[in-house]
Amino acid sequence: MNDDQNDRPDPRRRQLLQRIGLAGVTAYTAPALTHLGMAHASGGGGSGGSGGGDQGGSGPSRPWPFQRRRRIQRRAPQRATPPPPPEIILYLPSGATVDAAVAEGYAIRDSAPNAAMAGTLYRLSLPENRSLDAARAELSALLPAGIADENHYYTPDDFLCDTDGCAAHAMIGWDGWPGIHAPRIGMIDTGINADHPALEGQALTVHQADLGGRDPAGRKHGTAIASMLIGRLDYRVPGLLPNAELIAVEAFHNGYYGEQADVFSLAGAIDILLGSNVSVINMSFSGPHNAVLEQVIARAAEAEVAIVAAAGNDGPGADPAYPAAFERVLAVTAIDAQQRPYRQANRGPYINFAAPGVRIWAAASLSGGRLHSGTSYAAPFVTASLAVQRLRAPALPLGQTIAEMSRCARDLGDPGHDPVFGHGLVAAPGQCFADDAQVLPASGE
Repeated sequence: MNDDQNDRPDPRRRQLLQRIGLAGVTAYTAPALTHLGMAHASGGGGSGGSGGGDQGGSGPSRPWPFQRRRRIQRRAPQRATPPPPPEIILYLPSGATVDAAVAEGYAIRDSAPNAAMAGTLYRLSLPENRSLDAARAELSALLPAGIADENHYYTPDDFLCDTDGCAAHAMIGWDGWPGIHAPRIGMIDTGINADHPALEGQALTVHQADLGGRDPAGRKHGTAIASMLIGRLDYRVPGLLPNAELIAVEAFHNGYYGEQADVFSLAGAIDILLGSNVSVINMSFSGPHNAVLEQVIARAAEAEVAIVAAAGNDGPGADPAYPAAFERVLAVTAIDAQQRPYRQANRGPYINFAAPGVRIWAAASLSGGRLHSGTSYAAPFVTASLAVQRLRAPALPLGQTIAEMSRCARDLGDPGHDPVFGHGLVAAPGQCFADDAQVLPASGE
């Protein structure tokens, strides 16, 4: 769908703007970010998962506002070249040296100090004829003070749709007033087009993680997520918190799996954000478990910095996706306009919240906007709500803030916490569904 097709006035959007005092501003002409429909979740960038269909939920399709066949575009691994050789990510505390590993034939591809870990991270090439399992065991014996794991890759959690969207802000009770708050939010993603009209003049700082000389990824995914968080309200792609300050780190490069980030870059990105005094970090990507990444995230949690991550798009029967499945991370799944679970979303006991995540209107990479789907686009709703609540009650421990958010979520599916919706649909700041929640069945199970 081109942008011209989206230049029709939307009365529901006008009503929203009237509620938040912007009725006198330009009549927006694209489907709002307040528009939703359900689609795909995390794990999207070549990490598996299949499916599609006219509606994102697993129940029967229903038109809202109408139904139309659409083509789902899914990212596939870039297989024109062979996969890269495996690497080891090695953490060593301050004062420890990597000499013993080098003596055994491990080559240092890159290294960087990491303040959060109080040590140094190394990317190591394996000696010839050494498997990953053998290398991990060998390095654990050679360097017992360190942590060694495969340098895993992580991919953005999105799919793309090409039809109209539906209301999302109103679905969680986001009535405009939270937009006056100005928290400092962190974000790790692909590149961002800071010159996009949706982000022009916004409080956006972009850092580049150490990519080890590899080509940076494109700007489509990162620009969309940034616009959801801080996009201008007087542009066609309004953000949830247009007055917030966003500190973003571009940590992805182009590789075998398309847009991908390894643990070395992700750990460096977290280190940058912890030094920037952000209250919440949005991670709209997923991949496998990794011991080094787990430790870096644990350091962030110890510093009372919240991590919000996409739950994954590999399907209901998939293994847990990380970083969402780490114990101290808030995992967000996607639901559609009828509050049905996105049928491609991961499920499991690690899911914390559900949020709108299908056919979400957000910025395109160059200008204008387009519809996006996936758990990538559900995560910013939780990030924004949590950031405002932390700003309003900065002395409240993070655990208590999250507990209150869990209590106020709208219970969906089975009563109480469940592996499909977690605690339920996240509520906007100042809203609480606890008193009027209706328990809805998870259709299609």
